[in-house]
Amino acid sequence: MQIILKDPEKLKVIMLKKGFTQRSLAKKSIVSDTTINHLINGKRNVSAPIAQKIISSLECEFDDIFFVELDYKSNQKGGAA
Repeated sequence: MQIILKDPEKLKVIMLKKGFTQRSLAKKSIVSDTTINHLINGKRNVSAPIAQKIISSLECEFDDIFFVELDYKSNQKGGAA
């Protein structure tokens, strides 16, 4: 499973409305500036603990900015028969 940002622009709007820059959100969420930057730019997905820190800092719901993608490939058995 992966936690994926729904829409970078929506996250930016929420950040703006709450008065956050990327750096200030990172600081409040106790994550690196790079983590926030990579999340917004689609270079990285986040773990559940980091997602929780971000939504707590933004005072929003998980489903407002993230969704969970199930990775069915990990359930497949490898190897040839």
